[in-house]
Amino acid sequence: MIRGCLVFTLTMMSLVPNVMSSPAAMTDTNEGTGWKLYTNARFGFSVRYPDDWRLGNPLPDGIGVTLYPPIEHSLVALSGHMNVVSGRSQDGRQTLKEFADAHRRIITDLYDKKQVQLTWQKDQEATLAGFPAKRLAFTYQDDKRNAMLEVHILSLGRNEGRGVRIKLPADQTTTLMPTITRMLKSYEAGRDQNAVSPIVPKEK
Repeated sequence: MIRGCLVFTLTMMSLVPNVMSSPAAMTDTNEGTGWKLYTNARFGFSVRYPDDWRLGNPLPDGIGVTLYPPIEHSLVALSGHMNVVSGRSQDGRQTLKEFADAHRRIITDLYDKKQVQLTWQKDQEATLAGFPAKRLAFTYQDDKRNAMLEVHILSLGRNEGRGVRIKLPADQTTTLMPTITRMLKSYEAGRDQNAVSPIVPKEK
């Protein structure tokens, strides 16, 4: 049964999108489509989402929000962050690969503590609002032994980064993914995350 769920999930992975075109969130009606608009006041990114999805509370420090489709155990979380960690980039900060590798280690450690085994898929190159991105995906079983799929799309610039976390039951992939793909095509970065940072690395 478990193996069958994982095979099904791997088959459905091709449907998962890999190209994406603080203060309280603001929403308004997108006339003519029945979709609403979320704009993040801190990082400036925005996305349109179906009007039957629930808008959750802002994430800590206003970095983003979680959207809840009308399917149990599913969500799409959108967030932004500063790129201030030391790395091997020309500016002395993390590269996208370094950030993605660290992200994978953190997730693996988190689930290991819960004694949940993850099956990682091969990373893929992607874009998010026109910026280079990494697409990380993995499957696992939740505490009720349901097969789950998560996809994390990460983008990192010189100054800021963006992230999208998609979580859904594996057997709902064909139901939800077309809507999520359409939603992420509306994603706008809001400003250039490669702009020069006000946080200048110290000279050696």
